[in-house]
Amino acid sequence: MFTSTVPNGIIAIGMTRQCLLRCKKKRAILVGALFFVIAAAGPIFANNRSVLQRIVSLSPNITEILFALGAGDRVVGISRYCDYPPEVTGLPRVGGLVDPDYEAIVSLQPDLVILLNSHDDAARELKKLGISTLKVPHRTVDDIHLSILRIGRVCGVFERAESLVSVLKRGTNAIRLAVMDRSRPRVLLCVGRSTSSSQLGAIYVAGRDGFFDRLIDLAGGENVCAEERAAFPQISAEGVIRLNPDVIVDLANMSGKIPLPEAELATPWQSLAGVAAVRNKRVHVWTDTQGLRPGPRYAKFLFRLASLLHPEADIPKPAP
Repeated sequence: MFTSTVPNGIIAIGMTRQCLLRCKKKRAILVGALFFVIAAAGPIFANNRSVLQRIVSLSPNITEILFALGAGDRVVGISRYCDYPPEVTGLPRVGGLVDPDYEAIVSLQPDLVILLNSHDDAARELKKLGISTLKVPHRTVDDIHLSILRIGRVCGVFERAESLVSVLKRGTNAIRLAVMDRSRPRVLLCVGRSTSSSQLGAIYVAGRDGFFDRLIDLAGGENVCAEERAAFPQISAEGVIRLNPDVIVDLANMSGKIPLPEAELATPWQSLAGVAAVRNKRVHVWTDTQGLRPGPRYAKFLFRLASLLHPEADIPKPAP
């Protein structure tokens, strides 16, 4: 296609056969490049609810995202660890994060299986079975936002996904600003330990993991294990004494276990009487899964953590 200016100032537009062929070649190259980009990003589905009516989720945070986006009615199978929202009770279980039950998945005849980026083996096996998959990230707060947008797009509810991400970002930033100029208590965040013994034993804590470490920072705290190279280092009771945190938050995961009162679960920490958090009665045990799921509920967990670290501050509550 070409343009030329004729003497009378009128723009004349013409197209020769040779120019048309060049344009067709360029268009073919562009289409090919676009196809390559789309293929590299994973399966893309039409923006139509009718395309995806049967979805299997292989991770609790993915299940929560699907329900938050209003696509919960299309979830036909979930992992054994999915426990929120309450509507998931009774849905077929298809194994765990590292041991999916492929026979059970195939029997559900899913249009799509959504799994985490780290589920490479499962993705390969599902591909062999001719089942479409979508992998999403989950290691950081930004990953959560990206996962919501990707899932929203393939499920045909992208506008709703954009709205949810916008709400989460505004709430997160509001909490960050509310605690930004305050003193930062040193926080030990326990993400795993045995709850069957009266002794502390091995303790797994949030180190340089990118998710919990970031949430502690956003909540106005300082992660006492931020210098650890591991994402979730294992420490002993002596290690806790050495770190001497101001606040201890113990995320005691009771999923699949006989629930115990939080006060009872806090008892083993009392053996560390010399630790500032114990001495000042700032040991907190939370047994719900809100903080253990890198999904939409992270904002509520952040609000709870910021309110705990800064009870004197006016922390803005995130939108429901």
